[in-house]
Parts: sequence; structure tokens; C-alpha cells
Amino acid sequence: MDLTSAIAQVTPQVVAWRRDLHRHPELGGQEHRTADFIAQRLRELGLEPKRPTATGVVADIEGDGPALVALRADMDGLPLLEASGEPFSSERPGVMHACGHDAHVAMLLGAAAVLCPRRRELGGRVRLIFQPSEERLPGGALELIEAGVLQGVDRVFGLHIWSTLDTGVIALSPGPVMANADEFRIRVVGRGTHGAEPHRGVDAAVAACAIVVNLQAVVSRRLDPMETGVVTVGTVAAGTAFNIVAERAELTGTLRSFTPEVRKLLAREVDSCARHTAEAFGATCEFEYRPGYPAVVNHAAEARAVAQACRDFPERPRVEEQRPMMGGEDFAYYLEAVPGAFAFLGARPDDGATVAHHSPHTRFNERAFPLGVRLLASAATTLLGMGP
Repeated sequence: MDLTSAIAQVTPQVVAWRRDLHRHPELGGQEHRTADFIAQRLRELGLEPKRPTATGVVADIEGDGPALVALRADMDGLPLLEASGEPFSSERPGVMHACGHDAHVAMLLGAAAVLCPRRRELGGRVRLIFQPSEERLPGGALELIEAGVLQGVDRVFGLHIWSTLDTGVIALSPGPVMANADEFRIRVVGRGTHGAEPHRGVDAAVAACAIVVNLQAVVSRRLDPMETGVVTVGTVAAGTAFNIVAERAELTGTLRSFTPEVRKLLAREVDSCARHTAEAFGATCEFEYRPGYPAVVNHAAEARAVAQACRDFPERPRVEEQRPMMGGEDFAYYLEAVPGAFAFLGARPDDGATVAHHSPHTRFNERAFPLGVRLLASAATTLLGMGP
């Protein structure tokens, strides 16, 4: 059976797997049913799954040759009450697969199903990595890497299904494709007093509001205009009553960048701006910085090789360069450890809906799944062909 026929044969199963997983989402670190489901499917394919972490699953397809390529799929859901209207919507209130990780797992299982019968033709081994906790810092990738899943791996590949990209499009390019994604917290301390006598206190709420406004100048006036960065304040909390000058306020937000230099600059300048603004109002502040996932940076040779292979697919997908986006992904840690690439697979619903990820209304087009299976399988064979 040729690869096209094999993919066509496994596609109904991939859809069924995905729908089962979608009905039973689990949050990061809690993917016990999901891990058991994956392990059972792998055993049915004749593989021997291992559990290097509590909910991580890894299995090797043993082919001939010294090279070892890893394919990764994440598996956790999000704390959302689903409102997509899908007939296979989540049966767990308050938890939903709103980022496509259910599809990632199903497509990687599909790729395993078409690669296993061809293991002697692979020219090497393929390691299947099913990773928990991508959505929760510090991320499941680090835990799996520390457990040794990249030991002996020569190259790594992953993909992300994308609800706002046309179905049938593959976006893949060298260099940065996703951002450093960091968090910050600013605690402002003033002096409380009665709201009728504001001159007797130091208003932490006013200082906090000024900090929010002044932070907008970090990117526009402290960052080289040829560079890219984002400073976003996501929450503001202050005060205890309508007639009390707030003694304390707290801001939280995120910093996004693509290079180590800009990453450091944003953290330093946000800290400085917040402290000096607070001081101007007679308040003090504490700045807490929490590094998140580093930028996803594709290796040039691997990205170009897989992109070229995609252009030869019988489906004739539209292969585009991926414009860098400010979202974060812990696949970055794999690419920091070994060469590889991360691609995006278009799956916009047929009705043209453009609901972004992490929404209760997020939906994906299942017509993209066969192309995703082929992309994963082809990436494995292409990267194995590059040798150890």
C-alpha cells in the first residue's frame, strides 16, 4: 500500500481519536486518561510506549540506520467552558481543547500508524514524543528533556494546527517563528487614607495608572525601531472601598520579543519605568520578572528541507513562509537542544470562521488532518535522510 492510500485508510481513525480526546480534555499535569489512551493506541501498533514522566508518553519506531528523529505532539487542554457547538464538545465542564492539542495527538498517532509498516524503509529511528503541560509554565518540554527523551536524537520536528490559517496551507520558514513569552508583576505601595483627604496619603491606584500609561513608551522610545517587542499590562487591581485612597495596587502583564538582547532590555526598562513612576507619586514598587518560554527559532537547513518536501506532496499544499508571531511555545526548548523545525498547519473551518485559539468558540477543520499526518511522516523521513 502506498503512503497516500495508507493515510486515506487511517484518516477516519485519526478523526475518531481526535473527537474522543476532545470530549475528554485534561489540564496540564493531569493528562492521565490522555496518556493511557495514547499508550494503548501505540501498543496496538506494536510499539512499546514508555512513561518518562507522570503523564508523558514516548515510543520509538525502530528502523534501519543510525539516525534518530523525534516528532512531538502536546496533549493538554485549557481551563475554558466550551461553547464551540461541536457535536463532540467537551464533557468536562470548565476544560476544553481550545488550542488543537487533541488534533496534534491524533495526527501523530496517525503518522505512527503509517510509518510503522515502513520502518525498514526509514533509514533510521523515529521517536514519538507525547508531551504534557505545554500550556502551563514551566512547560512539559523541560521535564521530558531532563528525563532524557532527546538522548541520541539528531533532529526534532513539531507542528501546530492553526484555526485562522486557510485549510491546506503549511507555513514553515527558517529563523524565529514564535516569541520569548515572559511574565511580570508590579506591586505598588502607597499610604492609605480617607478618600475625602487624599493629601494625607499616597494613592497607589493613581501611581499604578501612571505606570500603565508610561510603560507604553518602553517599546516606542526605549527599543530600537528596527527591533520588535510587546509590553502588555493584562490586569490592574487596587483599593478596598470607594471612599478609601488605595494603599496598594498590583499590575501583571507579559513581555514578548524574539532576541535575547531585546528580552533583557524589555525586562530592565519596564522595571526602571515602574520604579521611577512610582517614586514620582511618592510611592514605592516591587518588580517581579518571570521568564517564560524562549523564542521558537527554526534551524535553516531543517526548515528548508521539510518545506521543500511539502511542495512535492500530491495534495499540492500552499507552502508559505511563516511570519513570526508573538505567541509562545515550549517547543523552543527542543530546538535549543537539537536542530529541527516547527511548522503551522492551516485548519480554518469551512464556514470561514476566524476564531482564534484559546477561545471557548475555537474550532478546527478536520479536512486538515490527512495533510497533518503526511507532514509529520514526511518530516521524519526527510530529516532522517539528512543523516546523524
